[in-house]
Amino acid sequence: MRSAKFALAVIALALVAACSTTYKSKPQMNYYSGQKVPDLYITVLKASPAEIEFRVQVKFVMQKMYHLVLDGNEPVAQGWFSTQRAGGEAYTVKMKAAEGKGFEPGKTYRLCIGEQSPEAVQMTSSSYMCKVDYTFVFQEK
Repeated sequence: MRSAKFALAVIALALVAACSTTYKSKPQMNYYSGQKVPDLYITVLKASPAEIEFRVQVKFVMQKMYHLVLDGNEPVAQGWFSTQRAGGEAYTVKMKAAEGKGFEPGKTYRLCIGEQSPEAVQMTSSSYMCKVDYTFVFQEK
């Protein structure tokens, strides 16, 4: 009886340890390329080292999508943004660089638009699928 309780306690502890190591507040994700869109569908309207604004002409079914600006597999800016258009053909997204990060002139970045946040995806996978993937070289505007 005593060894059975000990065995259950060890199993419970192992499960708690496994669950606590699965979730990370900053997940290490691999962001896979989605549909590459022609440059005319996404444009950079304004850009500074601290903030970037995009004009997106891609139509989505979802009213909100998760937008990330990536430096390789490292998010520089991210968040949920509305994809609704106010009678126009495009929507705009203004993204601020995360604390301690910034956009560097001449550096290549990717705008990745997905259906979930990386935190939600990491619970089941380390692969994040970008529905739309746009590569650009940062230049201040």
